[in-house]
Amino acid sequence: MEKIDAVANAYFNEDFFYICTMSQGMLDYVDPDAAPHYLEPGANDAELGEALRLALRESKCVSAENFQNLFKSGVIQNAEQERVAAVMARYGYKTKRAMYKNMRCCWIKLQGGVIEIKPTFHKSMDSYTGLSSGGPEIIHLKDAVSDAEVGAALREGFARCTGAL
Repeated sequence: MEKIDAVANAYFNEDFFYICTMSQGMLDYVDPDAAPHYLEPGANDAELGEALRLALRESKCVSAENFQNLFKSGVIQNAEQERVAAVMARYGYKTKRAMYKNMRCCWIKLQGGVIEIKPTFHKSMDSYTGLSSGGPEIIHLKDAVSDAEVGAALREGFARCTGAL
């Protein structure tokens, strides 16, 4: 199996887009060293694509030992809590439930020059599962396409997301 070059997650709930860099250790994790990308709902496809490419560029792979040290330190967990608190304050959410309501999520990976955008099923407040392992809802495009094409594909990925909430 070919090595995954980069990973990111993207979220959208009609109020904002949130694109975060994921790095790879023993598990994929939100990289605390990479700044999150927030865009307004009116962002155009080129802006979405550019933000996604930036997030993918910052993705890294760490050794199992480094991942365990980072995870045990609490840095990963604290960074995510701080990001949630900042989004809630910025957009005026009173609860996490309100923020996550109608939140769509796509898992994105770059592998061998191909970007894969995988829509998810929103199964509980902040929990998602992939729709399939290789189904038609997964979007594949060459990394060489324009930012606007990447952004349009991400937007289509969000349209393919499903959920229980």
